[in-house]
Amino acid sequence: MARALWELTENPRNRRWFVSIPTGLEPAQYPTAEAIHEAARAKGINPHSLLSLEALGHTLEKALAVPGEEYSFPAVIEPSFDVRIIISPDKTEAKLYIRKAADKTPLDMKLISGVINNSGLRGMNAESIRNRIKEFSTSADMELTDLVLAEGTPPGRGADRELLPKVECLSDAGLAEIKQILSVFEKSKPPAESDRLFPSAEAQKIAMVTEGEIVCLLSLTDPGPDGVDVYGKPIPGLPGNDPFIQTVENVTLGPSGLKAEKTGVFLLGEKDGKVRVRVIPYVSGSSTITVSDDKMLATVTLCSEIGAGKKLDLEMVRHAIADAGIREPADFTQISATIKLVRSTGIEKKLILARGQKPVPKGGFRIEWATTSPDGSHESIVQESDRILTIQSMPQGCEGFDVYGNSIPASGPGEEVPPHDETIIEKVETLEAGKTGETGKTEVICYVAARSGELRTGKTLSISDTRKHTGTVSAETGDMSFPGNLEITGEIKTGRTVKASGYLHITGNAEACLLSADKSVTMIGGIRGAGRGTVWAKQDITLTFAENARILAGQDISIDNYCFQCTVKTNGTLYMRGNPAVLMGGTVRASKGIEVFELGSEKPIRTSISFGQNYLVSDQIEVCEKETRTIKETIEKLNDAMKKTPANDPAIHDLRRRKLELLKRNDKLTVRIFTLKEQFETHVISHIRVNNTVYPGVVLESHGRYYEVREQMHHVVFIFDQTTGQITCNPIPEE
Repeated sequence: MARALWELTENPRNRRWFVSIPTGLEPAQYPTAEAIHEAARAKGINPHSLLSLEALGHTLEKALAVPGEEYSFPAVIEPSFDVRIIISPDKTEAKLYIRKAADKTPLDMKLISGVINNSGLRGMNAESIRNRIKEFSTSADMELTDLVLAEGTPPGRGADRELLPKVECLSDAGLAEIKQILSVFEKSKPPAESDRLFPSAEAQKIAMVTEGEIVCLLSLTDPGPDGVDVYGKPIPGLPGNDPFIQTVENVTLGPSGLKAEKTGVFLLGEKDGKVRVRVIPYVSGSSTITVSDDKMLATVTLCSEIGAGKKLDLEMVRHAIADAGIREPADFTQISATIKLVRSTGIEKKLILARGQKPVPKGGFRIEWATTSPDGSHESIVQESDRILTIQSMPQGCEGFDVYGNSIPASGPGEEVPPHDETIIEKVETLEAGKTGETGKTEVICYVAARSGELRTGKTLSISDTRKHTGTVSAETGDMSFPGNLEITGEIKTGRTVKASGYLHITGNAEACLLSADKSVTMIGGIRGAGRGTVWAKQDITLTFAENARILAGQDISIDNYCFQCTVKTNGTLYMRGNPAVLMGGTVRASKGIEVFELGSEKPIRTSISFGQNYLVSDQIEVCEKETRTIKETIEKLNDAMKKTPANDPAIHDLRRRKLELLKRNDKLTVRIFTLKEQFETHVISHIRVNNTVYPGVVLESHGRYYEVREQMHHVVFIFDQTTGQITCNPIPEE
């Protein structure tokens, strides 16, 4: 006999009917609420005792949430007597609920009266309620659900709120003009979802707005008339409805109105009872010229267009130069390159357009600086042997000129030759005629950097081997590189590169960036690398924490608090002596081992530790082996080419020569790899010291031997036993 898909059965102990769904039943085979009612009628079950179709439907949804599992639930109402008052959520209706006992026990009228009389309800019709309960008591119904005891009055709603523009909207003429500009802009780019939801052509009101500006306010409205609840207490009137507003792009809706999130064109339109709003970014590119007070330096600040704004281009700069009346540069190459950079990055740039030339009195000196910044400063980053300035004696003197081309007579005292310290040396050079503006050969004095660093122009010229940067290193500042020590007070943002030829000291945290130093790296904070951040140093690295980053050092690494899911490689020791000093997840290769408070985690996080070998040598082996593979592939291609080349073709000689060079290089690499592998196999005295707990999931490796931690251990030290060739675990000896 076929197995029933589901069953409606009676429990003999409590005489209640249950629906039973067996294990393995497919969701499509589950019963419906209507099917359960139909099965109950077939079995002669009182329909008044059945759960409603709605209640059965909710229960079936729970059963379907665990498909295939055995499930059982009652099909009839709880048989015990029940009486309670059900208040609607808005407190404007109170209903009496009564459920009879399954054994036909008469209703407890005294209890029902007590529930009603103690409810605190107002406005009840006692006679009508009494008659309805008597009618129910003699009926075959098991539940009374529709007896209304009391009704209140819902509160009224005030007038609907209106959206009132707070910015000045464009006139009809301005509206048409900007719509034309926006139409061209929308056609020039791939269509966006915002263009589909609210095309600019459908805008009814347009205004120019700035980021953060309140563009529309919601009108104030008085609440509607108060209502009364079933207890006779007032219900405050409701405010008017807000208009249905769809914020399509760059607009946020607050309690009081709309705010622009971008500078640009604000569009407002109403369609099908829905108000649509958006801001299309619109900032025209700009070329702003600034002239110094002494008229000896003219600079231009370039800002890229945003969105539909007018594009920044060279012609815009030419117009700005003409309007300012300054001398036009002889070469626009740098300006053109800067325009491309500004448009691609969106970061404004400032550069020098024109420089004047100071007059030199008779017997004075002309000083020519190698570098001048747009703010007029001569401070800059210099490399050893770089020219800083040139000093030329001018016995006859000469006139000068400003950025407008106006002549400046040679009168008064000339420029003083700046003094310098030992970081700058003087050299004498001879310049040919024409280079100095005078005839014949002329000797000049050159200031040359004796070392790399930052040129400082105080009372005495000097070159500091330490550069200090205050603030965040971000896209606005660009990458940072210095041929000495670099100190940064601030954060390092994602995508930035910071390099120092000396020491690197950072007060702040770093994101997914590259930090490197030829000496040591010290961070008061730490790095959250998001899987891409890297800290590299030839010497030591000191951090507070490291998370999802690469930490690479030629010597020791110190991480105070925690190291989570990082790739760590050091030819020294990894020290974690802070609080809590936890190493969790990731891969660590530490030639001289690690010292840590906690290793691994209570959660099953795999943590791999290699120790006792020179892992920098391992990296060199990988590089060499990769090159040999490339050489092999190239030789195979050369062999194919030689087979296709006739012996009398001159090209065959070049192919043979290239092959011979590669074979010689491969021989050298083979010897190199052999030597490196011998070095890698040399044991480095090391240990893994865990001062508190090491958890399961930690895997230790040394010389190709593995040790997996399978249970918690405390206060232990791991070493590679050269006698047995195995990794051993021992308690930390008492000191």
